[in-house]
Amino acid sequence: MISVAGVTKFYERARVLDQIHLELGKGEFLYLLGGTGAGKSTLLRILSTEELPDAGTVSLFGYDLATVSGTALRAIRQSIGTIPQDIRLIPDFSVLDNVALSVSLGGRRALPAQARSRINDLLERLGLGPRRDQMAMTLSRGEAQRVAVARALARCPELILADEPTGAQDRDSAWGLMDLFLKANLTGAAVILATHDREIVRRVRKRCAVLKSGRLLLEESLCTY
Repeated sequence: MISVAGVTKFYERARVLDQIHLELGKGEFLYLLGGTGAGKSTLLRILSTEELPDAGTVSLFGYDLATVSGTALRAIRQSIGTIPQDIRLIPDFSVLDNVALSVSLGGRRALPAQARSRINDLLERLGLGPRRDQMAMTLSRGEAQRVAVARALARCPELILADEPTGAQDRDSAWGLMDLFLKANLTGAAVILATHDREIVRRVRKRCAVLKSGRLLLEESLCTY
């Protein structure tokens, strides 16, 4: 599903990623760990097709991102659920409309019944049912972050890329998010979750990758972070 070879990335001559190698298959779950500025968000942006590396190759679903056609790239993006740190909701759209747009460009009016049911179920599970018709600009950061999770999961992605998705949550909400990620993983979605939350990593034991000085170290066994 993901094949990364020799990926290097510079920002203003500073090497942020240095010869990154990573393989991730269908149904795998990987924690991405590292301190502030280690390059976790940069790597996730490359994997979500938002940026290209300065060197190396990235293949998603068997397609090399450097040579993929526009049609295939759109299909790849539809198969990825991305939860960035900069949440990017449309402020004067409702919670429901922000999530609906990830499924249909026609918004809520064009939603098939099954998609509408899934979105409503996600919003309820995330404690956002009463906020369904509230404008995104009125939400707290924690609420907005949960809307971003609903938006990413609404179309049942094959790959989930989550950048500190529990960072603005209380404990109960954080575990609620983890439950959704784990359920998606059990149904076959691959998950890469960047986090600083040591409790989650200790209690939900998965494979880990640690970014340090631009290099990626893989823990093949259970993570002891």
